Amino acid sequence: MTLREFARRMNLSIAYLSRLLNKQRGLPNDQTIARMEKTLNIEPGVLFDAAGRHDAIATRVFKNPKTRQLIRSLEPLTDEEFDKVVKDVQELAKKYHPDEQ
Repeated sequence: MTLREFARRMNLSIAYLSRLLNKQRGLPNDQTIARMEKTLNIEPGVLFDAAGRHDAIATRVFKNPKTRQLIRSLEPLTDEEFDKVVKDVQELAKKYHPDEQ
């Protein structure tokens, strides 16, 4: 997708996007970042991570005190073990919340 096409789909000016890409503009607001992820078919949260911010879902999850405990328990895992945990959690989410996937 060209910058022009992306600007058209986002209803943003090419000049704005150019300044944004050249770091001549501050970061866009959360709604714009979420729209960018959707327009570019990027996994939700990736652009927020790149911007050093959290999307609404991550913010809500991080407010849960058990999240810190969970994250710290993941630290010693190998990449393979970590991947298995992610897969297991995704399966649990589908099982208990099938309509939210």
